[in-house]
Amino acid sequence: MFGVIALSKKKYVLKNKFKFFSSLFIISVFIFTMVYTAVVSGFKEPEYKTIIVKSGDTLWSIAERYAGDGNIREYIHNVKQINNMDSGILYENTSIIIPEN
Repeated sequence: MFGVIALSKKKYVLKNKFKFFSSLFIISVFIFTMVYTAVVSGFKEPEYKTIIVKSGDTLWSIAERYAGDGNIREYIHNVKQINNMDSGILYENTSIIIPEN
């Protein structure tokens, strides 16, 4: 009824192992170099600016002034982290460090 087809599996024999592993090594180094270059070129060292707190300044008003198009809440969180602040209270004539965008 049904014909049975016998498939023979051919075994691949590596004739020149040195050439194969050399090629594999060169390809691996090339891929590693490309990935490493992409990662390093995307890295930017953060820049900071020191400002003096004026009367009436709040973290929110400072963030609105300096955050640019970024998220204001994230910016405030970053300012608090950079300056090791537990609360959002600012005192007049003190300096704080803010990230520059």
